[in-house]
Amino acid sequence: MAKVLEYYSEGRKQRVTVQGVYSARQRKAKSSADPGPLRFGAKPQSDGNQVMRLLNAQPRSVLSRFAVVSEATTMIQPVDGGRTTVIPTETVVVLGAKKAELAWARREHGLTVVQEGSEGKVLLAVPGDATDGVAAAALAARALYERGNVEGAHPNFLRLVQRPGPAAAAENTQQWGLDNDGDPGVVGADAAAEAAWTITTGSADIRVAVLDEGVDTAHQYLSAAVRAERDFVDGNPTAMPDGDDAHGTACAGIICSRGPKVKGLAHGVSLVAARIAKGDGGDGWIFDDFNTADAIDWCWRDGKSDVLSNSWGGGVPADVITAAFRRARNRGRDGKGAVVVVAAGNAQAQVSYPGNLPEILTVGASNQWDERKTTTSQDGENWWGSNFGKGLDVMAPGVRILTTDISGARGYSRKATTPTFNGTSSATPLVAAACALVLSVRPDLEESVVRKVVCDTADHIGPGKADWTRFVGHGRVNAFEALRTARRL
Repeated sequence: MAKVLEYYSEGRKQRVTVQGVYSARQRKAKSSADPGPLRFGAKPQSDGNQVMRLLNAQPRSVLSRFAVVSEATTMIQPVDGGRTTVIPTETVVVLGAKKAELAWARREHGLTVVQEGSEGKVLLAVPGDATDGVAAAALAARALYERGNVEGAHPNFLRLVQRPGPAAAAENTQQWGLDNDGDPGVVGADAAAEAAWTITTGSADIRVAVLDEGVDTAHQYLSAAVRAERDFVDGNPTAMPDGDDAHGTACAGIICSRGPKVKGLAHGVSLVAARIAKGDGGDGWIFDDFNTADAIDWCWRDGKSDVLSNSWGGGVPADVITAAFRRARNRGRDGKGAVVVVAAGNAQAQVSYPGNLPEILTVGASNQWDERKTTTSQDGENWWGSNFGKGLDVMAPGVRILTTDISGARGYSRKATTPTFNGTSSATPLVAAACALVLSVRPDLEESVVRKVVCDTADHIGPGKADWTRFVGHGRVNAFEALRTARRL
């Protein structure tokens, strides 16, 4: 049976409908013994076996958000295929609570502290014998917020993200997103990297953080760039990915690969890697809001990151993540602010959270023909399209991107690189790299100025006047023009 959970985000009451993992009619599994990994385009609520498989593969730190993970009690928000969904937990995030308020929460609702994060974040758990732990967490969070003595309080969510699969395997040795020769596509439908590199390839003093499912920091094309790394999933000493989790390594390569034939747009900058998620061997991965917010804070504060690249998103808003991004923008870089770059999403729908937050750079994907990537664009990939609408800032190449791959046979390919990386996930690090180039020549700029430069110098694409549009934002990023403009400020 479906139920509605109410909670507060940014001072407004939010409502999220959830239901049992197996409440919807289930897709017939090929084998009851092995349901297989989640695939892009699936409706999670109709693939209960896959969702439970993905949940049970998570580390103890994630499973501890529930008294027990079971088919009978686990809830999920029903969404369309390909969308990010949320799984409410039996824990509550509290921001800025004093000891007296935590004592009240324990006395009135039986909440106990199970994790203390940085910057005043605390995670509380409902009693293990609660009849409905998810509902109890939502009720306690509302009560805490409505008392007015905390900065924020809401249920802690897990996010189940679906990513579009890679392009069809084919030989591709051109980094068209950096320099498009028109075969295929349109000459110049790129980020103008060759021209930008006549000014700078990036300064090692500038750090770009990749928050993802881990980065192969020992990769031959990435290792020299690594300056800091941390695992917020398993607590390992490095941010190395698990199994075939190749997504973060591909993102990092777009920024700073130093390979002889596969170069990042800003291959002279430094890399900070934060592992925030774990995959299931398919197109799905889960991350925890509380730990993700801690990773964001670590990146700007301890990792000294100048730019934060986030190729993830979707689901309901949550103050713990919103507040962490705000701190990065306001307090990073000794008060000048870290630039926050976020993917728009791949569901060919409205820009998803957190991409719809103000004062960040939200990135959509363009193709080789300078079109917005859609299910009917000329690239022929009909299984995904770039999100659009309010919050979209710029576009960047995001189809069949040649970049780094995890070492060994479990990545997108069997080589050290892959030619098939896709999605706004691949467009986002390209824009993050462009921001890093701007800061390489003008490290004194505030983050708001960097964002304005990148938007103002984007090349207009698509029909209509050369202005912001809901489908392509300000246009496709042009790193060369951004650098020319920044140097003149």
